[in-house]
Amino acid sequence: MDDATLYKYIKKVSRNISDEETALILSYATKRHLKKGEALLKDDEICRAFYLVEKGYLRNYTNKDGLPINLNFTFEGGFTTNLKSIYSHQVSGVIIEAGEEASVCVFDLNIVVNKRDIHPQVMLFIRRLMAHMLLQAEEHINFYKMYTPTERYHYIEENNPQLLQRVSLSQIASYLGVTRETLSRIRAKKAVTR
Repeated sequence: MDDATLYKYIKKVSRNISDEETALILSYATKRHLKKGEALLKDDEICRAFYLVEKGYLRNYTNKDGLPINLNFTFEGGFTTNLKSIYSHQVSGVIIEAGEEASVCVFDLNIVVNKRDIHPQVMLFIRRLMAHMLLQAEEHINFYKMYTPTERYHYIEENNPQLLQRVSLSQIASYLGVTRETLSRIRAKKAVTR
């Protein structure tokens, strides 16, 4: 991915940032290439990083009674992490893995904090990123409180079609909080009404 696209993604979080400050922030990141199913964060690890998806997508999920429960999907240009683990310094309980082959910029907080010449712009960006992610989390919570599974599916269909194109039906069903059979009924009902 070219620098202009990465700059655009960072400026989405921190609007008034200069190109020089953006380059500085990117200098603190390392790139990682992942195979499908490869974990960035395991549920027994403490999260100490933010992840910017350059290519592919990441899946955040947890296991409950041996079943994966999908919590979120992050596509190109999106950031993900486990804020609770970062803040509490406790194990994540959430797995972040590549849903398909992926390239990710990793902003490792251990590296950022341990640099003696830390720039205030980098810390300001991290704070803004955390606020941005908290707002996204609030929207996500409201999404589940305000809409039925059918309404959630239609919302995704209209506002995030790549989720339906790139993620398996079983994972979408888990994400919506329904069984695969219920998701099939929702999709069949939609097809009949067209």
